[in-house]
Amino acid sequence: MQNTAKYILFLYLYAGFLSQTSKAENNVTVLHKNEEPFIQIGDNYYLINAAVKMNWFEAFLYCRSYDSDLVTIETEVEMNSLSFYLTTNAQLKSFWINANDLATKGKYMSYSNGRPVAYTKWGAGQPDNSGNNENCVHLFAKENIFYMNDNKCTAEIFAICEKPNRLGSQGNDICSTCGLKKLIEILQNSENVLNCRA
Repeated sequence: MQNTAKYILFLYLYAGFLSQTSKAENNVTVLHKNEEPFIQIGDNYYLINAAVKMNWFEAFLYCRSYDSDLVTIETEVEMNSLSFYLTTNAQLKSFWINANDLATKGKYMSYSNGRPVAYTKWGAGQPDNSGNNENCVHLFAKENIFYMNDNKCTAEIFAICEKPNRLGSQGNDICSTCGLKKLIEILQNSENVLNCRA
């Protein structure tokens, strides 16, 4: 009973995380070991999964398992930075991003922040809702340039996750979920405390 309540609380807290996004530039650095497997491109941190294909919903959950969300591309600078990184690292594949029109047909929304998609770079003739069944957005490469396309949410492709930017302009931690993070750490360690014997 106690473990069940702990896991229900954990799942409830886990589902409540929202990502924060910011602009990216062309500089790329690898984060400290405690931030792996994310890489820094500009001001944002990305996990580029080019190994395992999954549908959009699985990709969303995959990113959440890393305390992140599918990438929300907010500017041309961010799109160009990602495109440059992916093409120079020979990652000319398709990747799910954090946009769909599941709620209202033709109105693409960011699932993590609930706002309309601020920036798009659709491929020629896209979005086309082919077969009246394409609701999720992915990036695809054409002639070494990445574009957006609507696709079936059940299509099996790769994913790009984006970790919330938690550093302020002075480089200090401005974690908006630090209280939740601390609570989860306490819950994870509570099993050891409850099972110790005097």
